[in-house]
Order: sequence, then C-alpha cells, then structure tokens
Amino acid sequence: MARTPAAAPSAPRPWWRFGYVWLIIGSFAAAVAASGVTVWLAMQSPEASAPAADSGATDGALEPAMQARNRTSSRNARALGLDDK
Repeated sequence: MARTPAAAPSAPRPWWRFGYVWLIIGSFAAAVAASGVTVWLAMQSPEASAPAADSGATDGALEPAMQARNRTSSRNARALGLDDK
C-alpha cells in the first residue's frame, strides 16, 4: 500500500485573524466610547438643583407618605405602651 505524504504543518495564523480577539477589543472600545458619550452628555447642561427637603417646597407631594408614616408610628407606639394618651 502506498503512503501519502504527510501534509506540511501550516504556519500559525496571526492574532488579528481570530474573531474572539476582535470581540474583546471591540467590547473595550465600545465601553470607552460609551463612557465618553456619557461624560459629554453630563457636561452639556448642568441640571437645576433640587429644592432642599426641609424647605417646605414640596407642595403636598409627600403628604400621603407623611400621613402613613405618622399613622404607623402612632400605632407602633400604642402597641409598645409608649402612647401618652
């Protein structure tokens, strides 16, 4: 039986021929670009400062939450015997 000559070993491929290398490089490049866009957007126009919580400028927006908090606090105080009534 005749033997076929063994194929000559091929030269290794250069690093830029592998797709996973570009996937890794591309993900890092996308992260850098996204952070640059985020910084650019943040510096475009500074947001107006929010009113301080104790300034009383809430216009009743927190009123239901405050009532619920006070109701729960008084109920807990009665349960613990700390109510002055």
